[in-house]
Amino acid sequence: MLNDLARKIYAFNVTMGWHKDPTPNLAHFLMNLHAEVSELWEAWRNHKLGEPCDKAAKMVEHGIEPLTCIEEEIADILIRTLDTAHAFNVDLDRVVAAKMAYNATRGHRYGGKAA
Repeated sequence: MLNDLARKIYAFNVTMGWHKDPTPNLAHFLMNLHAEVSELWEAWRNHKLGEPCDKAAKMVEHGIEPLTCIEEEIADILIRTLDTAHAFNVDLDRVVAAKMAYNATRGHRYGGKAA
């Protein structure tokens, strides 16, 4: 399920002119992901999570339901994450299931961690 979505996102990004280098550069992927997380952070800092995102008017023009800032940025974070996973041949379906199984063996709040 996640692998299929990651493949579609990666293929779409290729059609949009991204991923021309045959060897993916992890730093580029990470910095783009970091930028999306930072945009969500800034929306939170400015009390704008529930406000229309900066692309809302254009979305309406194209007949697309407009998103709030939190919706847009979380979507962008997920898109960047899935794109990165596909670029680096990470089997998301397998690794997410394995990680969730491992987390289920851990104690409450993973030993009392604050966050």
